[in-house]
Amino acid sequence: MPPASLQESCLAELDLSHILRGRLAVIRGGADLLATPEPLHRTALASVASAIAPGAAEQLAERGLERLHTIAGVEEIRAVRDELDGCLRQAARQLLLRFARALPPQGRRLYVSNHLGVRIMPPQAAVDGREGELTDYTGFLIPAHAHVDSWFNTPVNSVNLWMAVSRVRRDNGLIIWPNAFRRPMRHDGVRLLPGQPVGDPVEVELNPGDLLLFAGDHLHATRPNTGPETRWVVTKRICLGPPRYHSRATGWVPYLDTRLLNTPLRALAPLRSALTVGHARQLVRDAGRLAVRLRP
Repeated sequence: MPPASLQESCLAELDLSHILRGRLAVIRGGADLLATPEPLHRTALASVASAIAPGAAEQLAERGLERLHTIAGVEEIRAVRDELDGCLRQAARQLLLRFARALPPQGRRLYVSNHLGVRIMPPQAAVDGREGELTDYTGFLIPAHAHVDSWFNTPVNSVNLWMAVSRVRRDNGLIIWPNAFRRPMRHDGVRLLPGQPVGDPVEVELNPGDLLLFAGDHLHATRPNTGPETRWVVTKRICLGPPRYHSRATGWVPYLDTRLLNTPLRALAPLRSALTVGHARQLVRDAGRLAVRLRP
């Protein structure tokens, strides 16, 4: 399937193999459908109430989550992000299981990650000059440069679920370069090196509650927020078939067999992911780091 622009779809007809071949799909209202019984925006407001004050949550309930930066500074926005991360972490796995159950038969087993990305991007002016202290929040509070997820710890057969909690605009959203899909590219392990042709970008616009799906092997980046609104997004990942890690990946995380979760055999859910060359490489890396720390 050739690279394509965003196409609207529905969960009942979604074929993840098409996503893994480069299709970009939007499911209108899909995030709200999966996040039952508590919509994501309501959980977000509860996080504002807890991290800042109930009155702040009341203001945003009236004015919109997009106005967070008008009532909160960087430290408070970071506290809200961390609070929302804690609130969603336990529920997020169930969200993925609901996603898996809503799909038509895929012909391959599904594996889910414990990865959770809570991404609150205030306008760039709010974080200018603070990037150094926010390095650990790259991709979560400040923009991430162009990259491919499988350079890090994500399997090459993973699908990103990018869930809009607030409005996502062209001036604060995600950039994807479909023509660069799975092409060999030079990078420094973190970001794409300059001077390489990647084709024209697709810039994402979503309404609150929409769900974007794209392959983790797509070249993508955070659009620096040059607009007037704070953008809220939550991300999760799922694999079609047993996870396969890139030979040059810098890390490894387990993916869990959805058939075993919520059963007495749930402790075995990461087993297939652990029995991979990617995990063996991670054990070697961990042993090397331990040896360096213990060196006199």
